[in-house]
Amino acid sequence: MCNFLFLSILVARDSSSLLSEEQLLCSICLDVFTDPVTTPCGHNFCKSCLTQCWEKSQHCHCPLCKDNFTKRPELKINTTLREVADHFKKKSGPDKPEVLCDACTGEKLKALKSCLDCCAAFCKTHLEPHNNIPKLKKHKLINPVENLQDYICQKHERALELFCRDDQTCVCQFCTEGDHKNHNTVPIEEESRERKTQLGKTQTDVQQMIQDQMKKIQEIKHSVELSKRSTEKEKADSVEVFTALIRSIERSQAELLEVMEEKQKAAERQAEGLIKELEQEITVLKRRDTELEQLSHTEEHLHLLQIYSSMCSPPHTKNWTEISINTDLSGDTVRTALSQLQQTLNEKLTKTLNDKLKETVSTELKRIQQYAGALVDSKGL
Repeated sequence: MCNFLFLSILVARDSSSLLSEEQLLCSICLDVFTDPVTTPCGHNFCKSCLTQCWEKSQHCHCPLCKDNFTKRPELKINTTLREVADHFKKKSGPDKPEVLCDACTGEKLKALKSCLDCCAAFCKTHLEPHNNIPKLKKHKLINPVENLQDYICQKHERALELFCRDDQTCVCQFCTEGDHKNHNTVPIEEESRERKTQLGKTQTDVQQMIQDQMKKIQEIKHSVELSKRSTEKEKADSVEVFTALIRSIERSQAELLEVMEEKQKAAERQAEGLIKELEQEITVLKRRDTELEQLSHTEEHLHLLQIYSSMCSPPHTKNWTEISINTDLSGDTVRTALSQLQQTLNEKLTKTLNDKLKETVSTELKRIQQYAGALVDSKGL
């Protein structure tokens, strides 16, 4: 009961934040569960995958841990896990066009698998013969696809099951006896896994590039913040200096503040342009990351191999290493000049005051002397 309640909560919330895709993958088909069933040992598989595995084997055992079951277990669909898997599929990206059953004569149902030997897609009901008839059990079943002919060798009309590493192309079994005889061929699943590994490295690089770009945005925003603080400080310092000056230089104070504001606006405009360009590159990188994420779980091996060359390298981006915002407004130079101006003005004012004082004293002294001389003359001394 507790397990059911927990899984129900998982369905209600965003599954991508609670369960990783690896936890929802069938270890047989390497795809997200379709009608998951649970073995007595506790492992989960797609019902059709496990059924085919047991049909081809003499003993019933777990494909993952190899535990043998003396009696074939009755497989019942784990409905709660199926809801979680379906919820994850919906969250994983845009839905692909629905493939319909080719065998349905009335209303066509959704196909469960495509058969490369029959060149047809089958719903759950019409797929039963492939699970029960010995000859049909040997057919190659894949997840339903629309372009089934792309999975068939055009020369031999056989399933493309192998990849020729010498010629870098997908081939069928008959191709290995003709044009590709003695070539290095491997199952397309094996080659796809190796390519996925390479794409995984590319995806890691792209993700690192995204982190670097995001870090650069933070650096630019931080630079703008420092620039704003520096501007405010310089404004305050400038105002402080100007308040010590006489009214005659207030106009120069306003002009200097205007210049400093313009420099800040220019720095912000430059930062906005850089951020916009970085965000555009991040959009491209995220789109590539999404494409790579989808390719890393695709079962359309041929499609993966066909577009591999265009997806294995990260998108081209600008080298942002040396790009930064200048936060130095040369405030020290301005402050020094204003201080010198203040000092010069103070010196001139002091000198003027002193000169005026000396002139006043001299004038007053002469007047006193004149008064004293006149006083002496008047007394006849």
